[in-house]
Amino acid sequence: MDILISDFIERLSSSSPTPGGGSVTALLGAFSSSLTMMVGNLTYGKKKYEEAWDKAKEVIDEAKNLNEEFLLLFYEDMEAFTKLLASFSLPRETEEEKKRREEEIEKATKKAIEVPLKVMEKSKKCLELTLIMAKIGNLNAISDVGIAGEIAFSACKSASFNVLINLKFLKDSEYSLEIEKRQREILDEVRALKEEIESIVIKKIK
Repeated sequence: MDILISDFIERLSSSSPTPGGGSVTALLGAFSSSLTMMVGNLTYGKKKYEEAWDKAKEVIDEAKNLNEEFLLLFYEDMEAFTKLLASFSLPRETEEEKKRREEEIEKATKKAIEVPLKVMEKSKKCLELTLIMAKIGNLNAISDVGIAGEIAFSACKSASFNVLINLKFLKDSEYSLEIEKRQREILDEVRALKEEIESIVIKKIK
């Protein structure tokens, strides 16, 4: 299912629960990977950057895969949130219904956590690719490298909010602690990557 940008903006600004912030974070990731791929394409095949062609081609291929994964997560987030809302609407008249409802809420909540966590992980990978292009990419597109880095970091940081808000609904405390720790680790890693990219970009711009 393809959504026009204008339609997406209109739906996003409406009272409809989907699309929401989760889909936006995945879209940010897609923007970042697209920019990184663009810089790769502006580097590969250019005589001036011949020594970087092999690495640039690797980045192009990996960024393309990331782009497709981000777009899948865009739709997965909407689906996960829709299922989570549906689980809260399940009947709870009998003890059996209550038990089933609790199990479905727990299951749907974990899915609603796993999707933004994937966005975080893919954003980290995107920053790793962007860092490569910061080092070897076409200097005429170095500002695009900086923008790609900032957007990927924003995607990751923003996705962490959706991880955290859903964790509080879980009863599985062991799972919650594990996920909370993982998202902190990813944030630390992407912050370092973003700062390194920014440092390189600023030096090359000046």
